[in-house]
Amino acid sequence: MRLSFNIENILLLFLLTLTACSNYQPKALTEQSIHKQNATLSFAQLQILASQIKHPLLKPVIFELSDGLSPDEAAIIAIIQNPELRAARSKQGVADAQLLQAGLLPNPRIAYNYATVTGGVDQGKVQGYGVSLDWEFTALLTRSNKVSAAKAEQQAINLQIAWQEWQIAQAAKLACYQLQIYDQQYALLSESLKRLESNKEQIQKAFDQGWATVLENSTAMSSVEALEGRMQVLLLQKQHQQERLNRVLGQTSGLKITYQKSYLPIELLPPSFAQLTTDLTSHRLDLLALKQGYLAQEEQVRIAILQQFPKISLGLTQTRNNSNYYTVGAGAALSLPLFDQNQGAIAIATASRQQLFDEYSNRDFQSKADVAELLTTIISINAEIKTARAGLNQLASLFNAYTTSNWEGQIDQPTYYAAWNHLIDKQVEVLTLQLHLIEAQVALETTTGRYVL
Repeated sequence: MRLSFNIENILLLFLLTLTACSNYQPKALTEQSIHKQNATLSFAQLQILASQIKHPLLKPVIFELSDGLSPDEAAIIAIIQNPELRAARSKQGVADAQLLQAGLLPNPRIAYNYATVTGGVDQGKVQGYGVSLDWEFTALLTRSNKVSAAKAEQQAINLQIAWQEWQIAQAAKLACYQLQIYDQQYALLSESLKRLESNKEQIQKAFDQGWATVLENSTAMSSVEALEGRMQVLLLQKQHQQERLNRVLGQTSGLKITYQKSYLPIELLPPSFAQLTTDLTSHRLDLLALKQGYLAQEEQVRIAILQQFPKISLGLTQTRNNSNYYTVGAGAALSLPLFDQNQGAIAIATASRQQLFDEYSNRDFQSKADVAELLTTIISINAEIKTARAGLNQLASLFNAYTTSNWEGQIDQPTYYAAWNHLIDKQVEVLTLQLHLIEAQVALETTTGRYVL
């Protein structure tokens, strides 16, 4: 039986392979496409997408913005709209494509050569040709390892994205708390400023009439100026924080959002160090991602070891010489590993595996050290808040006594206003300590991958 490899068959096979190829689809990078990509979603769209979120760490939230934006709602909006996360999720498509590529085997190779008589006695001679078909079957040796490595890498990328989502959600949550405290502090200082301005006017009148000294008048004016500067700094902090939150939420710059008043803790009693670190790896998605990356690299080491063996290709050939003789045969091609035995690839893969091992070990150690440090910080802030609140209660009692004396005309207005301002300053101080406690709480949640309240 003669194999029929001719030029028509080869062209037909070539055309059939072309029909299976993908077509080029352009994707324009224009201002319109970028604007559409970054467009802010409507409330209805946010509600629908929020109900569809399935995250290994984020807790479900009832999405309702009519009463203002809560910290947990801000976290969900950040997950949905943050442009940085949208770019990170594109890596999932790359990982899927890499998994597809890992499962593909090399194409068989077909070769054709043509020989015609160009001199000598050509009577009775025909045009010769040769056709060969071969395939590198040793690709089967590493296919399963490549697929396993691609699957592990795909899982690692998914975990990395989920961990990045958790971090950005926590950043949005913290920003809401910060803005809420800045608003409360600004309101307190505004109240204090009104009293200082009233006191300044009274002292100015007294100074004009010769009842107040130059020092008293200067002190009243400098107190107003100092508080105005303090309020300006606080206002700038709030504006910067608002812009940072807008960026995290994927909102338009300059947008002002109404925030829901949330509970501000005065004490935090987190779980113990042993409780937080016993199963830390199961909550630290970055550690799980590194572990998957390590498994992928293990497969790369195996692949490098297997690829040190010679590549073998097997094939069939059919030829016709100028005398019109047909031959059919089989052939094998073997690469001789005389110089390159894949030593370089093996060394690189092994060193990369060690690097991932060391990185995992270091991050595991650092995460536990962070937990210990944050627990110490929380204990310290708890004590500071307790002391500050005790001082606040004392100042409140003193101010109540001054208020009674003021009504009875037993003290002067500057003394009364000074007591009132000291009370306000202590309230601002307590709010600042509460903010530090919330920052430590969010940092502990971010570090452990779990809610602590």
